[in-house]
Amino acid sequence: MTEINQQLFEAFRSDHAVLGRGLYELRSLILSGDLEALKAAADKLDQAAGAHIAFEEEDFYPALKAFLSDEEVDGMYAEHAQGAETLKAIKQLAGHEIEGLDTRDQLLEQIDEMEKHVSECGELFGAMGGLDESQKKALLRNLNRWRERAPSWTSFSRRKSAGNE
Repeated sequence: MTEINQQLFEAFRSDHAVLGRGLYELRSLILSGDLEALKAAADKLDQAAGAHIAFEEEDFYPALKAFLSDEEVDGMYAEHAQGAETLKAIKQLAGHEIEGLDTRDQLLEQIDEMEKHVSECGELFGAMGGLDESQKKALLRNLNRWRERAPSWTSFSRRKSAGNE
């Protein structure tokens, strides 16, 4: 593995670990019913994941379009948008809502979907084998720029359709 590949892989691994831990924390707090801690954890994940979400949407997914179908790429954008909506919903919960079985189950289902996306997204790293070194360098540079900008997930994520890019 080249140095650029290694750096990009480590950046992905690190970002996905943050996402995984954040989603696990959300799940635990939903089950415990600790609304204030849940809202704080959602805000923390929103901030921590934003740069990676922005990078994927603006740089990574477009670079992989040559290797993936439009349907697959559109689905990943939609999953990001759903994740952002879930974080927004958690941050807007009122005190009694988390106790409702329907709300709790719905949030847990949405967390499951985000966890599935995180695990599947990690598999996309293999698709980058088709990119040349200059493209990989550009991806790493762009990821680092997004990290400097540090947008939140909810302020950045949006669903793109194949005809609306």
